[in-house]
Amino acid sequence: MKRVLPTSLVAFMILSVVFVSAISEDASRVESALKLAEKDMEKMKADGLPIVKYNDTLTLARQIFEAQLLLEKSGRNPDYSLVYEKIEELKEIRIKAYRALDELKALELTINQTKGIDLAPVLDLYAQAKDEFESERYDECLKLIDKTYEKISELEALRTKMKAFYEATSRSILGFLNEKKVEICSGILVSLAGFILTYNRVMCWVIERRIESLERRKKSIKKLIAKTQKEYFEDGKIGETTYHVRIKKFGELIRDINRQIPLLKEELTIRRKKRFF
Repeated sequence: MKRVLPTSLVAFMILSVVFVSAISEDASRVESALKLAEKDMEKMKADGLPIVKYNDTLTLARQIFEAQLLLEKSGRNPDYSLVYEKIEELKEIRIKAYRALDELKALELTINQTKGIDLAPVLDLYAQAKDEFESERYDECLKLIDKTYEKISELEALRTKMKAFYEATSRSILGFLNEKKVEICSGILVSLAGFILTYNRVMCWVIERRIESLERRKKSIKKLIAKTQKEYFEDGKIGETTYHVRIKKFGELIRDINRQIPLLKEELTIRRKKRFF
């Protein structure tokens, strides 16, 4: 005779299977976020970004999630808060990585367009920034990028000062050396006075070079904006999140430059109205 299980027992077995196999809504959200993070990592890898730190953090997040999921399936209370923290950390790593990459590209364009100065110290700082990028120390990378821009401006200002000093003091120096000591001293004093009187003009040149440097940097960033728009709208090489992060950062950089340029132009106008100093 065929044995028939009681209806109540069958219902209990079905509910048990459902209970064991199903996961909570919280766990489902975490699992979806982890899968998205894995896709983001593949995109970062394809874009040439280092992913060692990102991969390690993702692996740890996955391990914590699986441990808490096991507790949930065994009927105990899981805590996914630490997994959420790791997911936020992954987002921050990705955003900083793309920002550093874009900043490095803009800096490279600026360096290539910079002429007339010794680029050795500039290239040294740029190489350090790239090393920090490859080591996934993005905050240090961004700091070095700013230092590189400062070094370019410093060298351009120094070149301008030296040129102005040379023009103001080099006239007829050889002639004075053939004169008497008194005449030589007089010549030196005259040259020094000439430099003092042209100080304000030298400062105008320095400010003009700074404005030109900022304009070149803005032009480089606009080219990157155009390239990003093409990659998103035409080529489909980047995702929507990456596109918005890049455009937002580029916009911040251009707004900062647009804030500095009027201030420098105002200072330049004031200095040009002065007769001396």
